[in-house]
Amino acid sequence: MDPRLRPEVFWARLRSALAEVPEEARTPPTDARVGAVLVLLEDTDEGPRVVLTRRRRDLRSHPGQVSFAGGRLDPGETIHEAALREAQEEVGLHPDSVEVIGSGPTFYIPPSRFWVVPVAARWVTPHNLTENPWEVDEVLRVPLTQLLDQDRWRHAPLSLRGSTWAWQLDDDLLWGATAVVMSLLLDVAVEDWNRGVTPESLGDDLAVRPWESAPSWQRRARLEGDLPAIEQSQLPHVTAEQVRRARAWADERGDDAVRRAEHAGRALAHTVRRLRGGDTDGVVVTILVGPSSNGAGGLAAARLLATAGAEVQVLTVGAPRFPEQTHLLRDAGIIVRAVAPGGLESVGPPGEVVIDAMLGIGAEPPLRALPEVAATWLRRYDVPVVALDLPSGVSADIGLQGACITADVTVVIGLPTVALNEAIVQPYVGDTYLADVGLPRAAWQAAGVPMTGPSPFSKGPLVRLTAEGRATDAGTPDQAELGAS
Repeated sequence: MDPRLRPEVFWARLRSALAEVPEEARTPPTDARVGAVLVLLEDTDEGPRVVLTRRRRDLRSHPGQVSFAGGRLDPGETIHEAALREAQEEVGLHPDSVEVIGSGPTFYIPPSRFWVVPVAARWVTPHNLTENPWEVDEVLRVPLTQLLDQDRWRHAPLSLRGSTWAWQLDDDLLWGATAVVMSLLLDVAVEDWNRGVTPESLGDDLAVRPWESAPSWQRRARLEGDLPAIEQSQLPHVTAEQVRRARAWADERGDDAVRRAEHAGRALAHTVRRLRGGDTDGVVVTILVGPSSNGAGGLAAARLLATAGAEVQVLTVGAPRFPEQTHLLRDAGIIVRAVAPGGLESVGPPGEVVIDAMLGIGAEPPLRALPEVAATWLRRYDVPVVALDLPSGVSADIGLQGACITADVTVVIGLPTVALNEAIVQPYVGDTYLADVGLPRAAWQAAGVPMTGPSPFSKGPLVRLTAEGRATDAGTPDQAELGAS
């Protein structure tokens, strides 16, 4: 046995490391979507072995992925109780057969917007496990010696933060959030387990991108009522530069950004109304507004929603492009507050719906400065998010490049950008709609966009984009961060 895996060494190091995790680091935000996973380890003659599951491939969330047993907390449950209950439900684990060692630091997982706390446990009385056929395809018992075997090392390349660890098991790939937890466990419990090797140093030959072949599913409709629909692949996808050219063509002819913002704001207000079952009276809406044309659309939505009876709060992340919009809102009694670099603790929780109108197609990721402050604040709360054009932090041309807002609904302006072709982006945009802001075909043709066939808006100004064979729950750890911030 590897001396580092001997019980007296391994468990002592793990207990010591978990005991040093500060309370605030293992405590998720109060109003967040919180889950727990059980990192179950059993002793063998070769060292510890970790119990994992392979999720069914027809599940909507993380289909076919290797994972720990775990799930969302029930009301009144502790983290430890939830982890043990989920393991009992998923694989038939007897709770009294384990010794809970402690909790690790919480971390945030997009695109599911969960704050997850890993619970480490020693399986002192192993017994037969039984897969829940509704959730689990197979129980996997993986020796840590496999994870120490350099021939099995892989890496998942991320756009801005290097790579994360992955492992090729016998028939499965261990990657994503589960691999992040395993690498953290090895870091603290097995001295020099990776021999100084970093994931990104493994090279392109050992890079894996499992989200590209993940099982796909149709986007779940979030807006109530009948709306016309069109398959997204039937539409041209445009670059940021083409959008600029089309808008410039319109501007030169007197069709300016203020008018387009009005149309975008109307589409956002209509989206919130349908998201709330057709009535906005008394609905509390928080609108994140940036210094772009997207921000102007958000400010127009603020006025229209307030007129429709909603209680609106506007948070600006920079000087609005058209200051007169905020002057009007303040004169109408609508709260407009500037986001400060120090955070949004004094603001309190957001409303029942959040509109993300911070960044437009010209923004370069990653999120930084005030938009990053607002995004960090927002992920503490379990509220639906409506994004305008693209979730802030997603690049119009490249797609996912680090931390971004995760939207439940995205309202795309005029035509979808090329980012929406990427499978990895789909979980971040959610249910997606195309809004007519009056840009004529001639504007797009002047920008070099081929426009053929009937108008997507022939049946209405808001059209649902379906994405058969494209939408996927990629489960990428691209923006996962340790610690409840």
